[in-house]
Amino acid sequence: MARKFPCSKKFNPAVKLLCQYLEIKKTYSNIESAELIKDNFVVTMSITPSENSQTYKVEISYRYGYKPKAVLLSPELEQRNGQYPHHTYGRDKDGNAILCVYCPYMNEWNGDMSIATSFIPWVSTWLNTYEYWLITGEWHYDEIVGHGDISE
Repeated sequence: MARKFPCSKKFNPAVKLLCQYLEIKKTYSNIESAELIKDNFVVTMSITPSENSQTYKVEISYRYGYKPKAVLLSPELEQRNGQYPHHTYGRDKDGNAILCVYCPYMNEWNGDMSIATSFIPWVSTWLNTYEYWLITGEWHYDEIVGHGDISE
């Protein structure tokens, strides 16, 4: 279970957002770009889920009061037997896959949790599971069929 975020209950929303942003920048050295604007931030980083994995370019975005999003920028998702993995929320406006790394209505992530130590590791786990799925056709990661939208 992910630990509670240190800037949780006692700070106003702007400070909580800044804390999330700064913790990501402090925790990860693989950040390619990071931008904090008003009530949201976008961090682009490279993630290599295991020593035998390829490196993925992922955009992590968060708007205070909403749930974080992970968008796979590169490489493109591959198909297996003519099918893409069904563990996505579709595509963003640029055609990049929005990764389904947790179930929003199951309260697996909330604003009192650290994005750096919960959400981003979940993204890495999703990518590792995706690579295994490409080889075996089996998705070895918790899943719920018919999940809600990330904007919920």
